[in-house]
Amino acid sequence: MRRLLNICSYGLRNGLNMINRYLRVRKTAIMKKLVFVMLLLAGFYGATAQEIYNSSGKANYKKKKEKRGYDADKLVLGGGMNFGMGNGFLRVGVSPIVGYRLQKNFYAGVGMGYQYYKAPYDETHNEYMNMYYPNIWTRYYVYRNIFVNATYEYDFISVRYPLDRFGNFNETKTNVTNQSLLLGVGLRQSLGGRLSFYGELFYDVMQGQYSPYPKGFPGMRFGLATGF
Repeated sequence: MRRLLNICSYGLRNGLNMINRYLRVRKTAIMKKLVFVMLLLAGFYGATAQEIYNSSGKANYKKKKEKRGYDADKLVLGGGMNFGMGNGFLRVGVSPIVGYRLQKNFYAGVGMGYQYYKAPYDETHNEYMNMYYPNIWTRYYVYRNIFVNATYEYDFISVRYPLDRFGNFNETKTNVTNQSLLLGVGLRQSLGGRLSFYGELFYDVMQGQYSPYPKGFPGMRFGLATGF
């Protein structure tokens, strides 16, 4: 009887040990699976949080690809008016322009203008001029909204002036050409969006024989444009 009990006790202990080992193995496998699932969820959460953080505008670690070729956001369209007077001179004109931003703060383009000009001929008579001028221009913003400007013009000028013939003044017409190089400084004021207003003081440094810009007096022009 004692031997039978010993055998039963031995078998029971072996059975319990086997069950215990089985449970330890199962527990380790379950823990490994739990750790794997937790790591997978943590990685998914981190990726999702990073995407939401970047899309919120607070951070963006992806370098923005610069557009190549033509970019409509760099296009400049506008038009200006100019005005100048002094010592009997009067000048008014309009000049539409089109241009493109070549580098940060640097623009270049072309334009076409018309100008009316009046100047004293003598103490009692004036001469009058109508001018059409294609031009090329560049502009650089040196500090925020302050810019310097250079414009080369080729002027086609029609002039009317009185011709004195023995005390009789008869109106005479003639056509001439002139080249002007206008250097100036100006200020831009944003009007919202891409639209802006600008004003500029300039001077013709070439001062050709038929220059419509009087020597010693700067000219002024104002304009509206999109893209500056």
